[in-house]
Amino acid sequence: MRTRGVGRGFGRVALVLLAVLVLPARARAQDQDRARHLSDSLATVYDRATTEAVGLAPTAQLEDYLAYAAKQSPALQAAFYQWKSLVERSGYTGALPDPWISYTYFIENVETRVGPQNQRFMLRQSFPWFGTLGARTDITLETANAAYQTFQSQTLKLFYQVKSAYYEYYYLGRDIAITRENLELLKFWESVARAKYRVGLKQHPDVIKAQVELGKLEDRLLTVEEMVRPVAARLRAVVNLPDTTHLPLPTEIEIEEVTVDRDSVVAQVFANNPDLKSLLHLIDREKAAKRLATKLSLPSFFVGVDYVQTGEAVNPTLKDSGKDPWMASAGISLPIWFGANKARTQEAEAQYRRARNNYVDAQNRLRALTEKILFEYEDALRKTRLYRDGLVPKAEQSLNANYTAYQAGETDFLDLLDAQRQLLDFQLQFERSRSNLAISRAEIELVAGIALPTSENE
Repeated sequence: MRTRGVGRGFGRVALVLLAVLVLPARARAQDQDRARHLSDSLATVYDRATTEAVGLAPTAQLEDYLAYAAKQSPALQAAFYQWKSLVERSGYTGALPDPWISYTYFIENVETRVGPQNQRFMLRQSFPWFGTLGARTDITLETANAAYQTFQSQTLKLFYQVKSAYYEYYYLGRDIAITRENLELLKFWESVARAKYRVGLKQHPDVIKAQVELGKLEDRLLTVEEMVRPVAARLRAVVNLPDTTHLPLPTEIEIEEVTVDRDSVVAQVFANNPDLKSLLHLIDREKAAKRLATKLSLPSFFVGVDYVQTGEAVNPTLKDSGKDPWMASAGISLPIWFGANKARTQEAEAQYRRARNNYVDAQNRLRALTEKILFEYEDALRKTRLYRDGLVPKAEQSLNANYTAYQAGETDFLDLLDAQRQLLDFQLQFERSRSNLAISRAEIELVAGIALPTSENE
């Protein structure tokens, strides 16, 4: 009777331990299910994208490039599957260790009063200290959360790379178009100079000056036209398009000339930047690692049950002859290596402090980067308005005035060429500042993790 009572007691202990130790994992099951559902949905999108026909329509706009890159970028998919693997890992890191079963065959039977013992079957299940499984689950979940923020960061970086390459490709197209327009205009000046030379109103040097300027502009046009290939290759690379894909030069881009509030942008950066969020999750992971280090310094338990197959006794009429005994067992580990336990705890504390300092350092660097980007944005916005509303119109007026004066013989041909060079420079500077404005805006959205307002009123 005493043996049976002890067996029932061990059974109750095993059930209580199992219930208490599994509860933390169940409490986190909802978060795991949401993450797994989201990762499965995105995995379906990527699997479908691999079977779709690759390519973009000739009329593709920036949004089309972004959508295509989001599906086809290998770097983005690598970040996604890193996150997905950690989500899947969270499904088993909080589980109990596998039970084990053993079998013993008695080569020489152990003779007992009720008969010889022939073979033994043993089943064992170990249980770590209370909260150990929960700490392990927290570590994996926070690692997965950090990986998700890294995936988000990779998405923003990809979009910035696509936008930056697209805007540079647009600027190259505008450079070619403006240079061609100025080349045609310069050919007209050269024909005017030749006509005046024929009738004796001007000297031959004016024609030479025009032809020299024509040669310089034609050389510049060839240079920018040759740049189409490497700039297009950059855009194809970030979008992951085949090398044979022809990308037409964009003829127009939408640029919102919005004045941003510096304090608001900095606040959005600290609140939404995915790299900072990732570091916060890593801090939480190290907190869980500290808990785990403490738990590993505490005992673990095991419970088990044994069954022994017994043969018939020499006297078959003996009571309980051939009865197979059942035995319950339990045990506890002895974490007596205090030096190792202390080192484990100190290591976890050091890793936690490292994560906290990494976060502070990232904040400092991100603040400095944000200030630099905001300066570049405001500078590009100021120059865009200056060239469009002031310098380009004045350069056009100056060129028209110099042409009229040259026709009337009141100015030198060199003044006319200088006026055209200045107009060409201002036109290119205007397009450069517009492209820089769009790139800076995309970079602000990269570090802030949100889209900027699209008008002054928003």
